[in-house]
Amino acid sequence: MALFDDNLAQDIVALVRQRYQDVGAALEEPGGHEPSGQGEEPSALRRDLTLLIGVANGVYHRTDVLVREVELALTRVLDLLLGNALHSTATIPDDFWKTDMGVVVSRARWWISVDDLITISNAAALAFGGNTQANRMRIARAIDQGLLDWVPDPAVTNPQQNRRVPRPQVERLRDQRRLPD
Repeated sequence: MALFDDNLAQDIVALVRQRYQDVGAALEEPGGHEPSGQGEEPSALRRDLTLLIGVANGVYHRTDVLVREVELALTRVLDLLLGNALHSTATIPDDFWKTDMGVVVSRARWWISVDDLITISNAAALAFGGNTQANRMRIARAIDQGLLDWVPDPAVTNPQQNRRVPRPQVERLRDQRRLPD
């Protein structure tokens, strides 16, 4: 039995549609076309959500092509949910990961990057040459400042120990010397 179903996709589409209407009202745009959803092709958002939900439910097997499709779908969905007109980096609130959509995003991110996600301790050692409390705090500050993405590890329930960061991001920031002191 699948953990997530089409109702989640419908809920997210409704939230995005409401935000779209709010922005349209703020711009004093005319009422516009209200899609009925009947007999129409699914929207790009709906297709992306269906793909992400399928990944979260374990429907797909990893292939290079599918990993890229899921990565693009995840980027588009997160941009719609968290993006802003100023194109500034939005940090994902910790509470998001406790929602159904947060779990879907987490599982999709794990599915995409399973070999590239490392613990905070490993990130500290990789970036600074040692797994010390001070170095772990520097990694935590990089996460808080939006310099590093993080994903909760679904296998670890302790919120103090379940954060994982992408190895390529840690390496890039290390090489650029952009990690906070």
